[in-house]
Amino acid sequence: MEAHRERRDVAPPDPAREYRTPQELCEDESLSIERKKSLLRQWEYDLRSIQVATEENMASATGPSGENAERLRDVRRCLRLLGDPPDDHSPTTKQGGGAVDN
Repeated sequence: MEAHRERRDVAPPDPAREYRTPQELCEDESLSIERKKSLLRQWEYDLRSIQVATEENMASATGPSGENAERLRDVRRCLRLLGDPPDDHSPTTKQGGGAVDN
């Protein structure tokens, strides 16, 4: 897990594999605030995609849906702490609407 600390602002392909929790990502001092937001938004999109798959009765290898819902809350909490305003508009898709920053 320490390898991500050396990467600075190079994005890991999957933040959930690099960080045990959204809080760990949020506290990573080697990343800029904008990079943290981008990675957390990607994590949020991934979790929403898992929720959609679960709703459509597709099997998930990432854990129970309750775990994913809790992780999604943690991601949103970290985004708010970083100054990312809550998304107050209704999403156009189940994944939350707009494009994901990369």
